[in-house]
Amino acid sequence: MEPIDVIWLKKDIRLHDHGPLSIIAQSSPRQCIVLYLYEPDQLCEKTVHGSHIEFINEGLVDLDKRLYGNNSPSIGCKSIYQYSFQCITVCYAGTAFTLQSIHKQRPIHQILCHLETGHLKSFARDNAVRRWCRANHVAIQELDQTGVTRCLSNRDDFTKNFQRFIDQPLWETPNKRQGQINLYGTCATPLKPSKIHQIPEEHKNDRNERQYGGETSALSMFESFLTQRACNYSSGISSPITSWTSCSRLSPYLTWGNISLRYVIVMTRRKQAELREFKKETRGASPSPWLRSLASFQSRMHWRSHFMQKLESQPSIEEQDQCLAFSHLRRQQGDFNPDYFDAWCQGRTGFPFVDACMRCLINCGWINFRMRAMLVSFATYNLWLDWKVIAPHLARLFLDYEPGIHYPQLQMQAGTTGINTMRVYNVTKQGKDQDPQGVFIRKYVPELKNVPNEYIHEPYNMPTSLQKICGVLIDNSQQRKSVDCLNGFVKSDPKDSTEDEKSSAKAAKDKLSAVRKQQATKDEAKKVYLKHGSR
Repeated sequence: MEPIDVIWLKKDIRLHDHGPLSIIAQSSPRQCIVLYLYEPDQLCEKTVHGSHIEFINEGLVDLDKRLYGNNSPSIGCKSIYQYSFQCITVCYAGTAFTLQSIHKQRPIHQILCHLETGHLKSFARDNAVRRWCRANHVAIQELDQTGVTRCLSNRDDFTKNFQRFIDQPLWETPNKRQGQINLYGTCATPLKPSKIHQIPEEHKNDRNERQYGGETSALSMFESFLTQRACNYSSGISSPITSWTSCSRLSPYLTWGNISLRYVIVMTRRKQAELREFKKETRGASPSPWLRSLASFQSRMHWRSHFMQKLESQPSIEEQDQCLAFSHLRRQQGDFNPDYFDAWCQGRTGFPFVDACMRCLINCGWINFRMRAMLVSFATYNLWLDWKVIAPHLARLFLDYEPGIHYPQLQMQAGTTGINTMRVYNVTKQGKDQDPQGVFIRKYVPELKNVPNEYIHEPYNMPTSLQKICGVLIDNSQQRKSVDCLNGFVKSDPKDSTEDEKSSAKAAKDKLSAVRKQQATKDEAKKVYLKHGSR
């Protein structure tokens, strides 16, 4: 039997700047199969959500049509679940099992894929595949696609390695069709989340207003950013109102590999060069925010890989604090309040801006970075919730859930890295700063739609007579220490609400500060900086 090559797709569902596809198309004389797997062991992960699967499926259909070329079957207005794969071999089965099945039918000459910085289960899966390759004498090439270095020995080398990766030429887009092979668990059409029994029923649903997946959508989104929207990037990224258009909105496409990080950086550089040339020709006739905004955007692309490198260098930070001196905080008996956690998860804390941001995430799967940080700050400081407890819920909410960003960021916002300044957001002030007229609040907390601007951020301060007029009745019959709930939930005395927010934050900061001041913590923090610090 003639040997074949296998391109193993993971979080790289695209055609452009795709090393494995390009290498095979240009240099391999052998037949090749492009393989994507719905892996049961990975789908068991508690961070998986139906919206993630829907987004992946849209990307798979888009890539299959691109691989098939101009004659690809059109699905028109039909559901993607009526589309039959023409080029990609898709299976609902484990990786090592599937590779063994292929190897029995046709000897595998080599496997090509991209390196993935994922959670611990994906890390274990990748190790198992490497062991299988060694045992079966099969070559495997794992190509970089994020600028993250495996087995980085010195953090000082990260920026140099990242820059070297970005400066490499983009891979050529292949035009050679790939073959298929019959395997156990083969899926002729995309697999619906409802058919994946590893995902709990309550997490199989989609999100009503999420972004649509696929390379076509990703490239279109990027084009609109570079040609129209990036001008307002720097000024508009902080507000949940303006960020919908001023942010690039590329994060889910980068996460699932519908667009290449290197492609984004290279194309942005070209746009910057055009703008500089235009500025030179016009002698800087009028100041423009374009160059400043694109420079800010580029720095965040570097920042993205910087955080992913942390998890790559220390996979254990998915489960433990970077600075172990903080490990006892929020984990003592009585620290966890299930009522606070449930109210926070549902967007029913009684703090309007917090609730609006959480409900926005539930509906859309996306919100800007500042609001994400605020939600984590409120949970970990005001409600004293453990970052490990809130991590799965947020991962399921984020359509762009990226483990390498998720866990380091959660720890940074929770104050357990030992090397970052405590970031404690005053949620009421954030609401007044970022949503002064309450537009965002009224959209996602419609119970407050009739509340005047004067009280929209602190409706518990409304006189009872005005509450009745607005249709917002606040129950003051019982007391809680730091979480206030509106509309059928318990609400603390309105005179104490602002003080509760400040006092709960202060109490949390005092606890963390006491640990930070200890010499043992400072010594450990130095080690954390050497391993993970920005430089």
